[in-house]
Amino acid sequence: MSERRFDPFTGRSIVLAPGRRGLGAAKPGGLPEPAGRCPFCPGHEADTEETLARWPEDGGGRVRVVRNKYPLASLPGGDHEIGIDDAAHGTDLDDLSPDHALALWRLYRDRVAALSARHPEVLFFRNRGRRAGSSQPHPHSQIVAIDWEPADLATRRALARAHERERGAPLHATELERERASERVLWDDEALLTHCPFAPTRPYEVRFVPTAPRGRFADATDAELRALSRRVGDAIRRLKAVGVRDYNLVLRQVDAWWHLELLPRTGGDAGFELSTGDMIVVVPPEDAARALRQS
Repeated sequence: MSERRFDPFTGRSIVLAPGRRGLGAAKPGGLPEPAGRCPFCPGHEADTEETLARWPEDGGGRVRVVRNKYPLASLPGGDHEIGIDDAAHGTDLDDLSPDHALALWRLYRDRVAALSARHPEVLFFRNRGRRAGSSQPHPHSQIVAIDWEPADLATRRALARAHERERGAPLHATELERERASERVLWDDEALLTHCPFAPTRPYEVRFVPTAPRGRFADATDAELRALSRRVGDAIRRLKAVGVRDYNLVLRQVDAWWHLELLPRTGGDAGFELSTGDMIVVVPPEDAARALRQS
């Protein structure tokens, strides 16, 4: 039987349709083929714009942040940066050492903070694989600063404010309480809760939420980043074990909590989704959490 659930963060409904699982099962993904030499590989630094930050700071450049040569935010006042996650060409976040992963998230936090000082909206995302919109196989992330409030963010913030007025508590606090009491939890660390959300937009979607109010990612503590750097790698590794390799990582900064979403991509949206704006999800999050815990 199908079930309709409502996402309290967006106000949209999703349709859980496990009976369609054979039709919407995860399909093999993959990285795009490189076109010419890779601009992000060591020795090709002249192919990119200026380096804004790096780790280690004294050279090596295992993680680098550069200006995007082809910026999305080309409107006046915008900024677009590329984070090169690793010097090695074929790695993913689950391949990084603990020190490397933590340094990466610290560097991205600091770049988000620097851009947030100059822009009202800063977006962070990572596209991995063709189905996720990746045009470059070398592991990288993107930070985009814009000077307007996107409609989706405005909707999320309005819903969060309405929830707090009506319930007397932040929306994230209410949802943390519900998720912690569910079977959808993957890991409950002191600083971070990792779970498959009640109303996902994708099969095997994973959400990483600080356990204390932290409105902006720029204010994330080292303890939160330490847990995040570990659990993002853990979740990606387990997604691969169930056959999912293409994904997006998206930072949300809405109310008193920031959170990060790991959104598996197993195929494009079809007519129902385009007609209604509601997503069909063929793997209930309870089943997804169970499979990821066992993988």
